[in-house]
Amino acid sequence: MSVIMLPTSPAVRAARPIVLSFGTVLKPYLGGPTQRINRIGTRWALRVTMPPMYADAARPWVNALAQGSESAVCIAIPQDIDVGNPGNPRVSAAVTAGMALALKGMTPGYPVRQGQFLSIIHAGQRYVHIFSADGSVEADGTIDAAIWPMIRVSLSVNDVVEVAEPKIQGFLDAPLEYDILTMPMVQIPDFTISEAA
Repeated sequence: MSVIMLPTSPAVRAARPIVLSFGTVLKPYLGGPTQRINRIGTRWALRVTMPPMYADAARPWVNALAQGSESAVCIAIPQDIDVGNPGNPRVSAAVTAGMALALKGMTPGYPVRQGQFLSIIHAGQRYVHIFSADGSVEADGTIDAAIWPMIRVSLSVNDVVEVAEPKIQGFLDAPLEYDILTMPMVQIPDFTISEAA
């Protein structure tokens, strides 16, 4: 699957992470207890708001989003923290499921923070997670990190983990449309990228 990397400039004005859960809440008609049924496959989407742009600056965005209507797209996830220097994280042990991830190659003493995004690259596809608990990288550059949602693909040793600049990879939820203003400026309406897997 080809992946269109979206431009980094001009930068997005705002981004809204969205949890896509495929579970449901069962509400009985006859007064029994309400139950939450979770299903594997919980993933993320990202709703992106762009600033008004001069036409020359907008063209790379329009070009990438137009091509992305027939392909996957990829964009960095803005974060609300100073990420610092996490090193070069990689998966240190093969894992098939669960909510823990063994990492190596990180900067000793680096603090991972709950709610901080990471993306794991396996077989060319990115999978977005968050650290679900605070932690600190050991002196040898390793950490057994708690993550959310549950791992949904078998990971291999040395799969790259993006912590410094996590990215979401997936499909646009709607076709591209944009306004050509009279200044001349271009306004790209909000668009949403949903993880493909």
